[in-house]
Amino acid sequence: MWRGLRTSALYAAGAVSVAYALWPMIRLTASAPPGAVAEAWRNPELLQAAATSVVSAAISTALSVALGVPAAFLLVRFRFPGKWLLETLLLLPLVLPPIVGGVALMDVFGPYTPIGSFAAAHHMPLTQSTAGIVLAQWYVTSPFLVFTSRAGFAEVPKELHEAFRLEGADGWTTFWRLYVPLSSGAILAGVALTFARALGEFGATMLMAYHPYSLPVYIWVQFTAGGVPSMLPIASGIAIALAVGVAIARLIGARGLYRGT
Repeated sequence: MWRGLRTSALYAAGAVSVAYALWPMIRLTASAPPGAVAEAWRNPELLQAAATSVVSAAISTALSVALGVPAAFLLVRFRFPGKWLLETLLLLPLVLPPIVGGVALMDVFGPYTPIGSFAAAHHMPLTQSTAGIVLAQWYVTSPFLVFTSRAGFAEVPKELHEAFRLEGADGWTTFWRLYVPLSSGAILAGVALTFARALGEFGATMLMAYHPYSLPVYIWVQFTAGGVPSMLPIASGIAIALAVGVAIARLIGARGLYRGT
């Protein structure tokens, strides 16, 4: 009897966790009539904010792929003093309150800093611009691709790495011909997480680029103007779109993982 109660408690705990994650989203999508959702998403300002978020998230994700995946490879392949500390610091953008990340970015790229003033003087402002949104998204989401890729690279058998070295392959060839193909599932999962998180980045973006509106900032503006009721159709549409997008990304990642095994 005691074993049965323990098992039931285990299942109940799991069910509560799943219900807690799903029920608010189900309520959200059910609360707004389809007509209200369609009407809200015909607003040109909302569509512009959504387009800004999608474009900037795509750029920040591409930067994470181009720079984060090689960083993950270096973390796996090399040992050096203080490596654990470096990995800890690389996680900070993920665990810091986003507004703190925004303050840190403003201290580097703000209009009165050397980098920010130089860019503004050359007509490339790094704040209150799409560039500011990209910088905020890239900073906050950067750990996702580094650590998901690192996990995938760590699973590559050392014997295969040694075989490549014996064949005379350099680091570039080993990276592209061995590690990337075998870790494609982990990399694609990181890409999906990075893009989804970038779309929803709010705190750092508020400081770096209140204008042009990104989608989270636009939602905040609507909330301050009309409260929760004004947000429901917008939020419902976002939840549905992201659910479809994440499902597609997971399917692509699963296929990539299958090909890599």
